[in-house]
This record gives sequence, structure tokens and C-alpha cells, in this order.
Amino acid sequence: MDSESMPLPATVKFQQFEEPVSDLSGLLGKHIIYTYSNGWEYEVYYKNSDTVDYKVRSGLVGGRVVKGQKVSVKQLETALPSENTEGSEREMSLYMISWVEPTGTSVVQVLNLNRREVRTVILFPDWVVKEPLKTVCFQNEHLDLIRSYRDQGPTYPIHPKIMLGRVHFIEQCMLEDDNIINPH
Repeated sequence: MDSESMPLPATVKFQQFEEPVSDLSGLLGKHIIYTYSNGWEYEVYYKNSDTVDYKVRSGLVGGRVVKGQKVSVKQLETALPSENTEGSEREMSLYMISWVEPTGTSVVQVLNLNRREVRTVILFPDWVVKEPLKTVCFQNEHLDLIRSYRDQGPTYPIHPKIMLGRVHFIEQCMLEDDNIINPH
């Protein structure tokens, strides 16, 4: 019997993969607006450690609004200091945020607040690329419909989009404020 087909001993316990807790204090409560190089503009509010609200202000799905999107957020350590920044803030400005939307779209972002940069990979399911206007709404009011579109597909092929953007607005807000991103 080769090692790949050997059963594991009963004493081996599988644990959920967990990352160390990140210091998200430099991100939480931030309300930002950024524009990608292709002209798509987004507004995002980091509501708490696992939730964002956002509005797509222009682009392929301009007009789309999402509140309460669950995300995974981690602080990344930087090896290089940012320009015009002093002290420990240099290491505290880089974050990775990822989520999967009810549309089936997956998003991974690296946000550098000191440099005011956002780098994003969006993995669009085929149905979103073919019919993007179906997603342009206040998603929270249409979750069942959005999920039915996702389930009908087609999902494949997945369309990856790598995007680079500049943050041009940052403000600090209170956490858990439902009024930062207005759906209407």
C-alpha cells in the first residue's frame, strides 16, 4: 500500500486552519472611495472586522449596492516603508480583504492605505459577464433573485480581472454605522 492510500491513525485530529489575529485598527471604520485604471469607481465602508458595505459608483455594474457583505480581512506586514509616513504606521497600512458574493463572484484585494493603492483580482462567473445588468440593484432587497441567477449560471468559464486603483477619499467613521453607504 502506498503512502497516499494509507489511512491516517485515529489519533490524528484535523483542525480548522486559523491565521493569527490581525490588528485591523487602521482599517476598521474607514470609508474610502477608489477608482480603478479602467474608470470603475467603488465606495467601501469597513463596517467591522468581517463586514463591508459598498457601492459601485461607475463601471460594468455601476449602481450596484451591497450592505453586510461578509469578508475575511488580514493585516499584511510590509517590508518596505511607505513614502511620507513615519513610525509604526509604515507597517500597519497593508490589508488583504477577500469575499465571495451571492452572485458567485470572488474578490481578493490588497489595500495599501498609506500609498492609497488598491490591487484587486475579481473572478466573475460567466453569467455576470454575459448579463451584468442583472446584478445592478440594491442586492439585499433581491438576494433570492440573485442566487437564482447564480444557480442557473452558467458559472464557467470564470473570467478573471486584475485591477489596479487609486484611493482618492478616506475618512474615519464609527463602526457599525448603517448610514455610510446609502442604497438609494
